[in-house]
Amino acid sequence: MLRIAEPYITWGYPNLKSVRELICKRGIVKHNHQRVPISENFVIERKLRKAHDIQCVDYLAREIFNVGSHFKKASNFLRSFKLNTNRWLAQED
Repeated sequence: MLRIAEPYITWGYPNLKSVRELICKRGIVKHNHQRVPISENFVIERKLRKAHDIQCVDYLAREIFNVGSHFKKASNFLRSFKLNTNRWLAQED
């Protein structure tokens, strides 16, 4: 089964570029009890800049990648990623 799915999955540790792209593409934050996509740095700057010195997507990605001193706040700031299922694999079931 792993040989069949091998072209569609990956494992191992991500690099900083992958973490940043994932946050930019799939990053959602909770703001005023609503799910708001991270479309610009204003959302991050408003919530995390004063207390945790995280002011943009690059700083947020670096904090999560390096497991810095404010990792817990940064990871709790992001909501769970919702990934799409592969249509080819969904048709096989």
